[in-house]
Amino acid sequence: MPDVNGVARRLSRAIDQFEPRGAPLAVGRSLLAAATLLTILFSSDSDLFIRTAELPDGLRCAGVRAASLWCLVGPTGSGLLTSRVVVVVVLVLVLLGVSPRWTCVPHWYVSFSLAAAMDMANGGDTIAQVATMLLVPVCLGDDRPSHWHPVRRPLAPSWRGSAFAAHLGLRVQVCLIYLGAVTAKLMDPLWQHGSAMSVVVNHPQYGFPTSARDLLAPMSTSYWFVAALSWSVIGVQVVMALAILGPRQVRVVALVLGIALHLGIMFFMSLMSFGMVMIAVLVIGSASTTPQRRADRQGVAIEEGRRS
Repeated sequence: MPDVNGVARRLSRAIDQFEPRGAPLAVGRSLLAAATLLTILFSSDSDLFIRTAELPDGLRCAGVRAASLWCLVGPTGSGLLTSRVVVVVVLVLVLLGVSPRWTCVPHWYVSFSLAAAMDMANGGDTIAQVATMLLVPVCLGDDRPSHWHPVRRPLAPSWRGSAFAAHLGLRVQVCLIYLGAVTAKLMDPLWQHGSAMSVVVNHPQYGFPTSARDLLAPMSTSYWFVAALSWSVIGVQVVMALAILGPRQVRVVALVLGIALHLGIMFFMSLMSFGMVMIAVLVIGSASTTPQRRADRQGVAIEEGRRS
């Protein structure tokens, strides 16, 4: 029988020592904002909201999607411009780190609005929507003027439990993302055979640049080279999915592998926004959360002394 009381004590101690604020949270939030900002700045309205017979305005506004900023403001020229300006302002504030407590909900709303209104929202947009939502409980208790500022006092106990749960939820979400990717690959005959990377490299839209294809050409004729490359991607994703749920030292493995994998995807497959989003959630999820730093422990002692 598991020691339920022992588990409860360890969980309580972990929550009491939990401190999510720090450089990883700042870097992750700024990366998430930068990824969405790049999408907004370098995509026209017609690229973001593709008009079809089913969607003459290019906007998906059925059901809960009607709460999206673009749906509320409308598909007119002035409406699209207003939405774009509002989104850019919010994302720039988050990118600069301004007042996490007051920018976290607008950041989530912007991410939700974009993913909800777009007919062709990519994986990065959807993951950013979930990540920014899970960061709301983490940031609402953060009263610093900027997420780049050092932590001067401990997170209020009233926020620590919800922040702990949200951070754990983010790590579980990352795990599920990679397990889902692995499952999809294992069900694909090309990945099973080991020839999938040959197709990826030569894909007309997302394939490698010509210079990279020319460099790999002498080796791409070898089945074992292509198979090793294909299966290594699956192996890396399996390790990342498991490591992100482990202790800090193990989560660093997921972070290092993830940065390498997604930098490759960003530069070889031109999926810049998706790569930035995934690196951002890995940075936040891999952050050291316990024990508290000495400054925080001193802050706790000072607070307790004042109460007494």
